[in-house]
Amino acid sequence: MTPSAAPGRPASAPPGRLSPRAWGVLALTMMFWLADGYDTFILLVTGKPTLHELLPASALPRLPTYLGYLIAITLAGWATGGILGGILGDRLGRRRTMVYSVVLYSVFTGLSALTGTWWLFGITRFFTGVGIGAEWGVGTSLLQEVWPQRWRTKGAGLLQSGFSVGGLLVSGLWVLVGSTYGLSWRWMYLFGIIPLGVVALTRRHIPESDRWVAAKRSGMGVLDLLRGPSRRNFAAAMLVSIAITGGWWAVSSYLPTFVGGMVTDPRRTTFYTGWAAALYNIGEIIGCVALGFLSEAWGRKPTIQLYFVGCLIIVPVVFLGVHGAAAATWLQLVAGFLTGGVYSWYTVHTPELFPTAVRARAISAIFSGARYLAMIGAVLTGTLASSVGGFGRAAALFTPIYLIGIVAVFFLPETRGEPLPA
Repeated sequence: MTPSAAPGRPASAPPGRLSPRAWGVLALTMMFWLADGYDTFILLVTGKPTLHELLPASALPRLPTYLGYLIAITLAGWATGGILGGILGDRLGRRRTMVYSVVLYSVFTGLSALTGTWWLFGITRFFTGVGIGAEWGVGTSLLQEVWPQRWRTKGAGLLQSGFSVGGLLVSGLWVLVGSTYGLSWRWMYLFGIIPLGVVALTRRHIPESDRWVAAKRSGMGVLDLLRGPSRRNFAAAMLVSIAITGGWWAVSSYLPTFVGGMVTDPRRTTFYTGWAAALYNIGEIIGCVALGFLSEAWGRKPTIQLYFVGCLIIVPVVFLGVHGAAAATWLQLVAGFLTGGVYSWYTVHTPELFPTAVRARAISAIFSGARYLAMIGAVLTGTLASSVGGFGRAAALFTPIYLIGIVAVFFLPETRGEPLPA
């Protein structure tokens, strides 16, 4: 075997350099993650007008509760898809699983536009979540296993930012579709079928991971995930995931709706909701990319803990300390940098904690499994918002969840400068 064909090293590139194959993997995975972010943020940005149309008039006073239900349903699908996608990714390969996942969430995002009741809409959201969850772990594994050691961390930060670019796209389109032209929320879901065309054109160009091909012959199974250092890493990483995911879905996911609720004019509500989400996603993109670079300079553990401390500060400032829509909208840049940017920890650190044969299922379970608990937080926040005076107070009650992450990080190894486990 020639050096250029060794597992994990891109072909036709000098050591430490990025080959066209490596750049191609980044471009394709980021494209699909952009679609993931788009399909996730549609509900968060258009949830209010969607439920105003789908709910009976008698249920409208409990709109925050129903929004919490829909978010929880999406999370349940995401968690289920993550676990299934991780298993399939380690058995069938990264490439095939990723293609199937993209097709699934694209189809059901498009079908969401055709629904006439909130519970039927919820079913389409569940299967959208399944596809999104299944795609995440295999995309992350593929990138980490193809990119060279020198650039893996920075590439991981760029990959995670693709999700936020999708959210930014939703925000911009909603300002145009909903505020400027006054069109229905259904148009936003119809745009979600575009990835079907993308995957049809690019599926033959998606490479398989050489590391996965080699590891498939090793005979390592899922029980190896529960032995030795992997067991401790899995438990500690799951707690970090609960802090990141629980904090986001119980707190930050309500930020656009919270900002929109500060104004009474429906046209201005759409304007502020769209811009709040857009600025949040701009901050999140910067935060995701920055975490990759800072993790390489400072180490994985100090960087993630600094982000968590920032989350503890910014959440109560936005939800309780600001009372004007304009100020709250601009603060989304900082909120996005911290509470959204922290998500790059998944792509940067978790792949370095597990061997190749179980990597996809391990990082998928960590990323998606926490969503079973996050869905409870989403329902509770929506329910509390109806009884304690709005999303602001309800979301602020969940802020201490970030303390769990600060403590859990101490139990993980520092992997800066170490090669990806074989």
